[in-house]
Amino acid sequence: MLKNLSIACAVFLTAVTAYAQESMYYSDAVLAQIDDQVITSYEVKQYAEKHEAALRQQFKGQELVDKIVALRQQVLDTLIERELIFMEFKNMKATVPPFLIQERLDDLIINTTGGDLAEFENTLNIREKMTMTELKEKISKDIAIELLKQNRVTKGIIIADSDIDDYYKHNKAEFIRPRSFRYSVIQIKKNGRYATKLKETCDLISKKITEGESFEKLAKEYSEGANAENGGDQGWMVHVNEQLLEIIDKMEPGQTWPRPIDLGYNIYFLHVNEIDGGGIPELTTELRKTIKEKLFKLEEKKKYDAFIKELTMKYPVKRMNGLKY
Repeated sequence: MLKNLSIACAVFLTAVTAYAQESMYYSDAVLAQIDDQVITSYEVKQYAEKHEAALRQQFKGQELVDKIVALRQQVLDTLIERELIFMEFKNMKATVPPFLIQERLDDLIINTTGGDLAEFENTLNIREKMTMTELKEKISKDIAIELLKQNRVTKGIIIADSDIDDYYKHNKAEFIRPRSFRYSVIQIKKNGRYATKLKETCDLISKKITEGESFEKLAKEYSEGANAENGGDQGWMVHVNEQLLEIIDKMEPGQTWPRPIDLGYNIYFLHVNEIDGGGIPELTTELRKTIKEKLFKLEEKKKYDAFIKELTMKYPVKRMNGLKY
């Protein structure tokens, strides 16, 4: 599927790998040619910078190189697809309405400089090395690609209720949820502030629980856990300590285990707020929406791939290996 270039970033190949410095250097090689349009390694540098910087923060060495090469290959494909779509748009003698270009330009100026045109142009010239005319051409091209993609790919996709029902029926395993629990605890550290009166404190808490005092109130008063200020609420948990889970399995939502539970360095008192048994959920309105969105994207990708295949047959693409070591 065609990816938004503001997200997609970069192009493949044409890098000299300097392992000692863990950095990439670009030549000005041509990586692909579609009719009279070329994609060069200079465009790689333009689109790759931010995303490659993020990769360099996560990976090193050969793994970093592999990630960057894969990123560039992916986006080279994206840039080729963009050129194919734009070429088809031009050959259809289609034009982008000027008001759409102006609307997008106005939004960009407002979002960038608060509407200051002079400051925007200055920023554009200095930082992007681009004129307003070049920017408008770029915006026009982006809109042209969006319009044709919408017309040839997105338009006409209808996901019927029966499609959703069928998908749910045949893919129930996809929606299975594990059991989960929301519980609260009072955590008493054996070497904490009650270390010199540990048994007395635990006995007192047990007594107050038995007498029906609010667990939330007791947690705020006694707990040494991180969520004491929230009444000891731990939120929803899927993975639970085995010893706690054995006790939870004996309880119902709303119940409190009155006796202290020794878990090594800490002693806990436990209150079960809610239990979700998991399993296959009902086909709710929300789940129907989720399935519909998924089916729409699958159909959109199918149509997009077919569209790109058609354009590739119509406008042959020549790829060149511009990678240098």
